[in-house]
Amino acid sequence: MRDFQEAIAAMYERCVNEALATLGEPRYEPSVESRRIVGMLVETIAGYAAGSTTRELARTVHAWFGAELAALVHAVAPRPRARRATTRDELDVDDELARRPQRLREEFAEQLRTRLAETARDLAALVEGVAARLPGDRKRAAAAMFGELARTARYDDRLAQEIAIGWGCACAAIEHTPMPVIAASPRARDLWQIWSELVGNPSPSETRQPAERDGYIALVG
Repeated sequence: MRDFQEAIAAMYERCVNEALATLGEPRYEPSVESRRIVGMLVETIAGYAAGSTTRELARTVHAWFGAELAALVHAVAPRPRARRATTRDELDVDDELARRPQRLREEFAEQLRTRLAETARDLAALVEGVAARLPGDRKRAAAAMFGELARTARYDDRLAQEIAIGWGCACAAIEHTPMPVIAASPRARDLWQIWSELVGNPSPSETRQPAERDGYIALVG
């Protein structure tokens, strides 16, 4: 069990390091808005990390111990942390901070590492809660299951991919440019499109395509 808990934290740190090595700095004027987008991305990535790890734990518990115990994983999973509302006074402080020279990439890295460390601690508590509910007469099976989960976590790079995709979308929102082309599943592309719109970078409206009719150009739609 402890090997899996440690593997989660190590995987998060490794994925952050791998992703950051590929990320560039957006072109932007320092502002509260750019820092808000970075903060929203941090929360989104943390939610993805917690959700994907919880799903993998539930899937493996189901395979080893059945659906009833797998359902307990979601029952004891940590709830998403609510973002505290920002006050006007805090925005004034942020305005002052935003005018200082900064590199958003470093700020993102610092916030993300802190947030994922919190997520790893929450998930360590989840693992302990699940382990306490597994049948006492199947300790060897439980140890083997957690060993399998630890090995899987050590080689999991999905989080690094999502960090890179998310940063590209955040940079586009900060720069007010179109979303980058995302080499991922249609579902992932749709989810990041929605995220981009939520942070204030709606996709451009579709241009009506011209069609030729009897030698004339007409707009379709």
